Amino acid sequence: MKQMKFMAVAIAAVLFAGMLVKPASAEMVYGVLDMNKVLQTADAAKSLYADLEAKRKEFQTNIAKEETALRATEQEIIKSKEKLSKEDFEKKRKEFEAKVTAAQKNVQDKKQSLDKAFADAMGKLRMEILKAAADVAKAKNYNAVFNQEAMVLADQKMDITKEVIEGVNKNVKKIDVDWKK
Repeated sequence: MKQMKFMAVAIAAVLFAGMLVKPASAEMVYGVLDMNKVLQTADAAKSLYADLEAKRKEFQTNIAKEETALRATEQEIIKSKEKLSKEDFEKKRKEFEAKVTAAQKNVQDKKQSLDKAFADAMGKLRMEILKAAADVAKAKNYNAVFNQEAMVLADQKMDITKEVIEGVNKNVKKIDVDWKK
């Protein structure tokens, strides 16, 4: 949500600067951009979503392996209950609980890291979309570009979504994601 507000402010600032140069009598000309469509259909966005899905599958596979190992350890502890003294059993049980807690924390940390890396990459993509929108607006001498969600009615001739997607596809093939954060 913060990024969307930032994008709106950034676009407004760039286009407002252009408005200052024009005479006061000039007609207001604006474009409309379907940001959601760009975020779904641009090549870099598709690549980013594919990378995220691959990383999530890898993440789920690792979690499943950890869960299997923990279940096996739990079964070993349960089977050895009669063979161990009460103190040794309690010690093993507490060690196992500590492993489970550590595994849960590890999963949470990895998930947060994955979410942050994806959010950072989406921020980079949004900046590239802003650049492409600014280029289209400049080429068409638009005073402003509004997100389609902010518009109730607009002439289809003002829709610059296709041109922005083409600009993003031309300038950005892939957004690199730092999954190690």
